[in-house]
Amino acid sequence: MSPRRPLPHSPRLRKSLAIATAAAAVAAGGALTATHAFADPETTQSAQSVPGQTPGAVYVNQQLPQGSLPAAAASGQRYSYWTTGVDDSLHLAIATILEPKGKAPAGGWPVVVNAPAGYGVAENCNASTTPAASARDTVAALLRNGFAVITPDYGMVGAGTSPQYLDHAVTARNLLDAVLAGVVVDGSVAPQWAVLGEAQGAAAAIELARKGTQWQGDDLDFQGAVATSIPAGIDVLVSGLTPTSPAVSESITADVIYALASLEAADVASVLSPTGKQLVAKAQTMCAPALRSAVKGVALGDLVSKSVASSPKLAASLKRSLALSRNGFSRPLMLSQTLQNDANQVHEALRFLADAQLSSNKVTSKTYFTPDAADGARQERTAVLGYLDDLF
Repeated sequence: MSPRRPLPHSPRLRKSLAIATAAAAVAAGGALTATHAFADPETTQSAQSVPGQTPGAVYVNQQLPQGSLPAAAASGQRYSYWTTGVDDSLHLAIATILEPKGKAPAGGWPVVVNAPAGYGVAENCNASTTPAASARDTVAALLRNGFAVITPDYGMVGAGTSPQYLDHAVTARNLLDAVLAGVVVDGSVAPQWAVLGEAQGAAAAIELARKGTQWQGDDLDFQGAVATSIPAGIDVLVSGLTPTSPAVSESITADVIYALASLEAADVASVLSPTGKQLVAKAQTMCAPALRSAVKGVALGDLVSKSVASSPKLAASLKRSLALSRNGFSRPLMLSQTLQNDANQVHEALRFLADAQLSSNKVTSKTYFTPDAADGARQERTAVLGYLDDLF
């Protein structure tokens, strides 16, 4: 890593931890415990006028037990923070921050937000409660390379929907708010940060490459983004569903079902088939591996009894919220796509890579010409870590 220009944490940012924690205690009636803070935000959500309840403000944090940390981590904390949901209201969300082993560099550990592929919409499918949802190998590799790692849960505590399957811009703002809170929770990290996103996380990373600098304010210094397993074309796939839609991979089918499950039931019920209704109901409680097993032999067309386009408002909303931007980037963006990947539409991803690189000089596109999936994954990890090192 090249030397980083220091950015001192502002007094306003440092003070927000004390303000937010005190505000939470007041809103909760004086008694504040970690269990209450992480699991029961309802009392605080009703007190919108309490000082400190702003996007990125910390609600509460707790040290993670040493035995629960990845081998490459020296310490870690779990924290809840305020962020804006798809309903434009403030909600609590949860994230973890891990520090690597060794001595922190001058200015603090650089931060990488780990935005993994979505793992489900139920609370038991979140990264803070299910280690498999946090992309453990990615976290370990980042820690070994000297990055502090923030892994947010997708969605909000107690909310009925998870926006990572529905609205990339909302998810991007959630990731940014996790960083704003994380640099307060952990005083050993630098304000310089980047994001590494996979699949649904990649969509949020792409959005941050456009808007992160504009959104972050004066307390952070956004360096750039990496997006892998690009979910290009998912907007067309979901908004264009018809009873004749073909079969795709089980991973893509599960993602389509999660997107439908993230909608208000009344908005989507009229287009779902009996099979679609059954699988959408299962998606509310099943994490991704179980749902992928449940959709074996199911074609996309089996999910609907009539086209999504028969509801123009629904189709337009899905297409708008799931579309990926191809230009307008304000920070460096690496787009990475392996060729053996059943988690996304590879042909659509490659088209997106070409279009984005032609549209913006901020974009670096990377593919890996190997027929072996494991070799492609190894090449991608090396390229991604090298790119992140060069950002700082």
